[in-house]
Amino acid sequence: MTAMKRFIDFNDERVDADERLRHERLARALAGEPELRLTERKLLEYNLPDHEMAMSVFWRHRSAEIREAGRLSDIYLLAAGFWTGFDLAAWRDFAGRSANHPLRNLLRQTVLLIEEMRLSDAVMKERPGTKEAFNIRREVYAGQHGAQLPINLRHGHPSDALFNHFHLVLNGAGDDSLGEISALADPVLFLGFDSRSTRDSIRVVERLAPILEEHLDQDLIRTYYAIADSFTSTRSGFHYHKGVKTAEAGEEGEKDTIQEVFRTWHGASQSEKGPHLDYELEHGRIGKSDAGSSREGRAGMDVQSFGRGRSVADEQTGRGQSGTGSGEAGPGEWRQAKGFGSENTGVVFRERVAEPDREGDAGQKTDEWRSESAPYVRAIEREMKKRIERKREDRRDGLPMGRLSGNPVDILLSERPKPFYRKQRPSERLDAVFGLLVDGSGSMADKLQETKKAVLLFHDVLTALAVKHGIVSYQEDAGLATKERQPNEFLWLHRFADTGKDDSGRILAWEAGDDNRDGFAIRWMTRQLGRMQEQHKFLLIFTDGEPSAFGYGQNGIVDTAEAVNEAEKKGITIIHLFLSAQPVDERQQELFRMMYGNRTASAESLSRFSDETIRILRKLLALVASAD
Repeated sequence: MTAMKRFIDFNDERVDADERLRHERLARALAGEPELRLTERKLLEYNLPDHEMAMSVFWRHRSAEIREAGRLSDIYLLAAGFWTGFDLAAWRDFAGRSANHPLRNLLRQTVLLIEEMRLSDAVMKERPGTKEAFNIRREVYAGQHGAQLPINLRHGHPSDALFNHFHLVLNGAGDDSLGEISALADPVLFLGFDSRSTRDSIRVVERLAPILEEHLDQDLIRTYYAIADSFTSTRSGFHYHKGVKTAEAGEEGEKDTIQEVFRTWHGASQSEKGPHLDYELEHGRIGKSDAGSSREGRAGMDVQSFGRGRSVADEQTGRGQSGTGSGEAGPGEWRQAKGFGSENTGVVFRERVAEPDREGDAGQKTDEWRSESAPYVRAIEREMKKRIERKREDRRDGLPMGRLSGNPVDILLSERPKPFYRKQRPSERLDAVFGLLVDGSGSMADKLQETKKAVLLFHDVLTALAVKHGIVSYQEDAGLATKERQPNEFLWLHRFADTGKDDSGRILAWEAGDDNRDGFAIRWMTRQLGRMQEQHKFLLIFTDGEPSAFGYGQNGIVDTAEAVNEAEKKGITIIHLFLSAQPVDERQQELFRMMYGNRTASAESLSRFSDETIRILRKLLALVASAD
């Protein structure tokens, strides 16, 4: 569904897909997690259920140099610092003991501040190349906290002002504007420079706690770190540091890391995916049922039959109406999306073949459109046949073996004669296959006629040249989509196996649906094309805007760009054609370049959509015909 013209234009943030993918690959490499997702939120944080980590929006709207360095420093901290260096056992223990403390937020945020400084130093020591990014980070944040300190004092937020001061002190830019409390707290805070573990950082804050309690009666107003929110327990009862004996006992206990928790969570969530209410009765159980024909069962007995449960989701999506009983989905059955990218883990999908439109009006419209496009179809057909014929007649001369040339003088005049030639192997047809994805979202409703006309033209040209092709409309059911389940449907207007078949009736029967999950659709069609044996593979996409589906949003732009890159690496050429009633503006062009690179085109108006389709087809077919 298009989202190009938003009412609140100034709030229309765009994500740079290439930049996000580059950063995500870096995060995955540092963390050693190939399925880790990277997103952007107000504060640094981890999201266990979605297996993602979030950079901060703090770096937006800054110079390109600062923005890049800041985001890189976020990734270094998330994927190389806190990822393996933050002791979750120590943190949970401290969070539980401080749950009822009147300054618990200030205490917890100060621990995380000291931890950021400790872990950033550790990352810089291990990876010297990160120093520049961290130096810029510290300089920018020091400026931010320095500016906020007097504002917080003026507004009566002493705890926030003190936290600003702590940040400046740990960055070597402290001041004496807070008087007695800073004079008492700073010497203790300086111990944070010697922290070697999370427990060391906690000990420093526990020694700070009595000083803070004596001078402050108000906790933090703002939150500066959300990085440990997913791992914080709620046990009560705050106790001050009890000495070395207790600390040593804690060090010997279990030490979790964020990496370990992520892997455990992800492994568990992976095992739970798929249809949850399908049951196999694998064991007999001693006892009798109410059924008269039942018999006593015992553990270890062979399975006599299988049963399947039904859920509300099954009723909504139609699952179970035509089960195959084999464990694999049959035609029209819903399947769980696996291996289609991290943004599509909750997707279920099915494939259907469109019913042809057999009304008299449809046949008349088909004849009219074909009458208009016939000259173009014949022109392309003649051009491609000439290219194929020319290729047949071409021959290679000067070969050491083959057929003897009609002029054998080369044998007498040359020291190493090559008087032979070979004819090119005749080409019966173009060695290519085309896949066409048509956006089936609701925003296409006012563009159906021109889109159908262009799709029919595409179908007629390739049918005339006997080129294998598949045409599919894709859409997501917005009414049934939830966080756990997003039903997507692929409607075949022409199947790859139906080469030579006239499917104009199916094309004219196509109607618009709800949403469009482009990255998922591209990966699905990439799999279809991957099964084909043709040398040249092309995937065309007709859309009228950016991806729009449940929970997709800006991540859909990144997911689509990633899907395009994956397809290109598999030798599939992707061409995007934007359908709009108005000329494309600069922002729209920039968005499409993010997703499709330089392989995107647009029609100046709806009436020019078929012309643009012809231009693209002619260019691609000529490329195939001229290839060796």
